[in-house]
Amino acid sequence: MEHLIEEAVKMLVSLAIGSTLGFEREYRRKAAGIRTIALICAGSTLFTILSQELGAPSSMDRVASNILTGVGFIGAGVIFKGKYSVDGITTATTIWIAAALGMSVGMGHYILATLSLFGTLLVLTGLKYIERLLEQVHQRKQYTIRCHHDLSHLQLEAVFTENHLRYKTLVVIRSNDLFEFKYELTGHLKDLLTINEYFLAEKRIIGFEIETTY
Repeated sequence: MEHLIEEAVKMLVSLAIGSTLGFEREYRRKAAGIRTIALICAGSTLFTILSQELGAPSSMDRVASNILTGVGFIGAGVIFKGKYSVDGITTATTIWIAAALGMSVGMGHYILATLSLFGTLLVLTGLKYIERLLEQVHQRKQYTIRCHHDLSHLQLEAVFTENHLRYKTLVVIRSNDLFEFKYELTGHLKDLLTINEYFLAEKRIIGFEIETTY
């Protein structure tokens, strides 16, 4: 009976830890939220408990050792590749750490699991503010610029350099007398705003679009 109570406590603790971690992802409207993270954490705990019983006494890790393999497939499902960027890496990593937290609880390491949970939340929330500060001085955006043929890419790149922006040419398309350039620009926010003003004032530019990359 005591053994059954101990296992039930492990499952409840695992659900609580998984739900707490999942709340952060749910709050940020990510693909994996409270239910997903909580179930992954609880499932890892359950598999760890069963692994200890099925494999005792010689191979207690035979089931638990395959948890990360299965979690890897789930994590891959929340990673999305855009044209020039990849999203979902942080959520996939959160799924991975949720499995590790669940395994810790399954092994009875409650303090380790709790400390790891707080550390993970600190990284996900606290470092987010540092990232925002860094974004002010180091932004990266993709520009699609449509212009007349008499505005060459050399002239555009000279303007980028004058405004202290690093650039990477992604696509150059010519259609009759029109050009379409795709650039990835990296630099300070104020320099990017200056470039926007230049594009709006330059009559040879028909239009431009901006896409934020991560």
